[in-house]
Amino acid sequence: MRLLYGEYLELGKFWQYLLIAAMVLWIVMLMRGFVPAMRRKDNQSRTRLVTMLFLGAIAVPAFYCASIFIMPDSHVTFADYWRWWIVHLWVEGIFEAFAVILTGWLLVDMKLTTIKSTIRALYFQLILLLGSGVVGTGHHYFWMGDHSLWLALGASFSALEIVPLSLLVWEAYTHYRVYQDTYHNFPYKTTFIFLMWTGIWNTLGAGALGFLINAPAINYFEHGTQWTAAHAHGSMAGVYGMFSIAIILYVLRNVTVKEFWTAKMEKAIRWSAWLLNIGLAGMVFATLMPVGQLQLADALKYGYWHARQMSFYHEKLISLILWGRMPWDLIFTAGVIILLVVCWKALFHLKKADNQAAAAEYERFAAAETKSQVNEIDE
Repeated sequence: MRLLYGEYLELGKFWQYLLIAAMVLWIVMLMRGFVPAMRRKDNQSRTRLVTMLFLGAIAVPAFYCASIFIMPDSHVTFADYWRWWIVHLWVEGIFEAFAVILTGWLLVDMKLTTIKSTIRALYFQLILLLGSGVVGTGHHYFWMGDHSLWLALGASFSALEIVPLSLLVWEAYTHYRVYQDTYHNFPYKTTFIFLMWTGIWNTLGAGALGFLINAPAINYFEHGTQWTAAHAHGSMAGVYGMFSIAIILYVLRNVTVKEFWTAKMEKAIRWSAWLLNIGLAGMVFATLMPVGQLQLADALKYGYWHARQMSFYHEKLISLILWGRMPWDLIFTAGVIILLVVCWKALFHLKKADNQAAAAEYERFAAAETKSQVNEIDE
């Protein structure tokens, strides 16, 4: 993960302050819609969900502020301490907490879960996620002179971070099967496809591959090798990438006319999903994992320093495997192109702005939601 997120830390201080200012501006934009929603008294459960989402959004720029404590003259111990606030607590903690809340929001709005059960689940999942994430930071403490106890605890607790999002997506899948079995016309199939892939990659990329490299005895020799890159690809592109696409498709579904979402268009998005995930799986399991295995073997035989030299990548077998990644990259790129075409076409099928109709639709939605909560309490 350090390979991907180092760019956020290596920015000059001016650019870091500019990034923080941009994120604060994002919060201000969110406030325009969130603050009035949080003041509503007619649906307390919805208000709690909105509040949780808004607090999660605020935490994104707030935790990034830890990066400004890393100065050119900082001792490596202190610099690494604050570095892992960003690489782990910001990315694997705050980002994932925000993703879990937003996933719950989407599932409620898609009527795949009830709002009350979702809030209860989110409280539990956030406790588990942030609790395990804070202790899980310890699996990064290799070169800081900290006690080895934190390496073991960090490796164990970090592996628990995948549980919340996986449970939430699995619960949604069971509700989606109900829709399928009753032949209900579910309008958010394309969004749910990418949410499902988010759950799969959360288990494989973030969970399985993360746990594989977190064990201290392994991490000591493989730290920063291609196994780390495999974990980073599966986590960043697999979890956050697929999740971002799900949000894009959800928004497009709500701002475009229904006639746009033909069977042909949904088929194109399904093709995009398969191409993106097949390409990503090829990158991770057919390229990065084999090279990482050979690199680990090299580190065990000759030393960590030897496996990190550029000469390692010029070996004949390693070079062949790396060139073999090209077909998977092309497959992934084809999925990106299809998705871009869909998004481009959607821009020409937008609904006409009608604030009164939108407000009336929200009132109907809120009334139906409140009624379902009353029925749930009665049962």
